[in-house]
Amino acid sequence: MNWFDTELGKSLVDFEQKVMQKYLQQKFGYYALQLGEHKKNLIKAAKIKHHIIARGKEKNVDLDEEWLPFDFDSIDLILCLHLFERVGNPQKLMDELFRVTVSGGYIILCGFNPISFAGLRKLIKFDNFYPWNGSFLSISRIQNLLKQSGFTLRESKFEHYQPLFFDGKSNINNNLEKIGNRWLPLFGNIYFIVAEKVTVSKAPKKKEWNKIKKREVAVTKSYD
Repeated sequence: MNWFDTELGKSLVDFEQKVMQKYLQQKFGYYALQLGEHKKNLIKAAKIKHHIIARGKEKNVDLDEEWLPFDFDSIDLILCLHLFERVGNPQKLMDELFRVTVSGGYIILCGFNPISFAGLRKLIKFDNFYPWNGSFLSISRIQNLLKQSGFTLRESKFEHYQPLFFDGKSNINNNLEKIGNRWLPLFGNIYFIVAEKVTVSKAPKKKEWNKIKKREVAVTKSYD
């Protein structure tokens, strides 16, 4: 079962798409990669020519996320959608994402916040299907993984303050969003993180020549 196919799951995907759209519209390049269980092409909002999709109807590549089949420094934008809920080695995955991202390229991640309605559902309902049987990593853990791999954090925030207990219900209560954003900003169901791969090329050092000190020569006048 793919929970993102339920009414509530589809509603959440639509919400995430709206949040990420403003980030995606600012991104340029040649290749964009979408990883995760979403079946919609969310990277189409980016001004990037080639879209590589790992899931859904527009899937065009078979891959193992922990062993990405791409060259070093080859992808301009990577979108990770609830990917870390189901990977066994999150640091290995993050290192792979860093490896294939071009210098100046971006990675955008979203996932479930364990301190939220989503975390509460995972705690009390014991759903034996993805994503509820996966691992909900805290935003600080994801940020640390990014920094350890070499990424530079650009923006982090929480969104979506709706209850996530009834899969057949898909309405968004705008009042809950306003209350959550103002009074409970750390308890949103979803974290969003934007990070950049910044590499500094080291300029070759100029050869330092040793200064040759002139020897002081004492000159004595000789008289015949």
